[in-house]
Amino acid sequence: MSQVTPLPISPPPGVVVTETSREAAGRWVVPYDKLRFVKGRPQKIGGNVRATATPMLGTPRALMAWRDFLQNQYMAAGTDTKLYAFDASFALNNITPYSSTGTLGNNPFTTANSSAIVTVAHTTHGRNAGDYVTFSGTTAINSVTMNGTFIVQTVINTNSYTLTGPNTASGSGAGGGNAVVFSYEISVGTELGAYGQGWGVGQWGLGTWGAPRGSSTIFFEPRVWSLDHFGVVLLATYNGGTLWAFDPTQAQPWPRAVSTFGGNAMNAPADFRSMFVTPERYVVGLCNSMVVKVCSQNDPTLWTPATSNTAFQRTMQDGTKLVSGRVLAPFLSLVWTDSALILFQWTGDTFVYRSSLAGKDCGLIAPGAAATVDGIAYWMGADNFYGYDGASVGPLPNVEDIRKYVFDAIPVTLAFQCTAIYVPKYHEIWFFYPTAGAINPTNYVIYHINDQCWSIGTANFYSSLGVTAGRTSGTHFTQGDTSPFMGGADGYIYNHDPIGDTFNDNGNPLTWTLTLSPYAMNSGLQSMDLSAINFDFRDQVGNISAAVLAYNYLTDSAPMDSDTETVPASNAGLSDFRVSGRYLGLTLSSSDLNNYMRLGLPVAQVNPTGNRN
Repeated sequence: MSQVTPLPISPPPGVVVTETSREAAGRWVVPYDKLRFVKGRPQKIGGNVRATATPMLGTPRALMAWRDFLQNQYMAAGTDTKLYAFDASFALNNITPYSSTGTLGNNPFTTANSSAIVTVAHTTHGRNAGDYVTFSGTTAINSVTMNGTFIVQTVINTNSYTLTGPNTASGSGAGGGNAVVFSYEISVGTELGAYGQGWGVGQWGLGTWGAPRGSSTIFFEPRVWSLDHFGVVLLATYNGGTLWAFDPTQAQPWPRAVSTFGGNAMNAPADFRSMFVTPERYVVGLCNSMVVKVCSQNDPTLWTPATSNTAFQRTMQDGTKLVSGRVLAPFLSLVWTDSALILFQWTGDTFVYRSSLAGKDCGLIAPGAAATVDGIAYWMGADNFYGYDGASVGPLPNVEDIRKYVFDAIPVTLAFQCTAIYVPKYHEIWFFYPTAGAINPTNYVIYHINDQCWSIGTANFYSSLGVTAGRTSGTHFTQGDTSPFMGGADGYIYNHDPIGDTFNDNGNPLTWTLTLSPYAMNSGLQSMDLSAINFDFRDQVGNISAAVLAYNYLTDSAPMDSDTETVPASNAGLSDFRVSGRYLGLTLSSSDLNNYMRLGLPVAQVNPTGNRN
């Protein structure tokens, strides 16, 4: 009888999802979810708890956390509908800027008997359907008082629009008084991107008269905010907007963000696509027509270049549009177009920054899909993941293990929803991306910087609305607790890997799955009996389901033999199995509340039983 032989199970770190079963033999493969690699070994990711009690209106596609000089913490979030600010209590504060305020004409409201529809008369109102309007100082008209905030329902013409009042009217006629104060928020943005295929798209004569185009190169982008802080003051803009400022040291209830800084008008450009603040105290505006516009040093109110200031404008050449920018290190900043990476190096001379091409054919897929860490940039391009270390641009290590799996799944109209989130505790970048049939990110991949490998996962985190919700943005505080905060597609903010983590999904079990692709523990020509495995779990909490699968050939679609056992947390020794085959695979999972594990160095007890033809 052959002697039982202990054989370690020690795959290299990282998931492989783009290779054949032969090529991926002995590697971690799908199904795989809610795990990360730390020092080469897989362990369950941290849990999450809801940080906010009230959902935001719209999808938070940008988050930013910062502190003032007294270490008071703040957070801002931008959705397609609103701009929000939070203090340490995470109470919801609407700081969406007003585009206009003033007083309406005499008796501006018209009601119809037994109808809740109210018509508003306002010459050149500039409103769109879905916009938010607020009125005060009104008098009742036919039992309707129009004080409060309302949503524009239809735009009749440039001088009137309708909305739904607080109740049905008891009669028809005009009224409301002569002192109606209005405050109009900036128009709501587009939630989802789409290609324009209507009248006027494309060159003349390419299609049938009156028929929409079947394809287009004109893309209507969803609204994505850019958030940064200039000292303690929040600066905010979005693709198609101007620059607003918000000072969180003001007394609460907080006022709205404004287009002034320090009491002075910022006079900022009105065609921002994105912006960021450099350590040298410049606001860098990425604007239409590939133009980079930069304010004078230490003065966000001065944007017109002159010999007496350091404001400047510069037109980039590589690409069709500017996408976003990040600070790489002191004196070094990055600007991405849709096809290239441009380095801005501070010189301190009359040119202020020297701009140079850092890389071509490596543009940024979405404004939120980049992160800079310790002088290195990581980002998603249109069809690859890239890095830049200050010297050269190149694909991230081992990216072919997951690249096709990711980019084949992203619908072209949803690419702007991709986002990157840095997790300092584990030194990793999370890339969230949407898939077909969704409107928000449904999946993620993690690039583990220390191990230079990848994990994959589904973003089906539990939502406070009772359904799963992907993550659409993220941020972290740079001092103290650096655990990440992530915006959910349900409008809430969630703290991931929080202090005192119980590894649950907002109070619900967070299920993980780990799969080892079948491989030959020896030559692959010899059949083997597996009798037990010592899994070597570290800090195990909850039961773990362990399935051992045996195959005759690597290309078999189903195992020839299998055995599934439950490994309780109290088990510190061997788990008994009874399987035979040439190639052995493994699947581990747990869905218990508070479950956790880190996999050490499993050892299988095997007994060779002879060669097979």
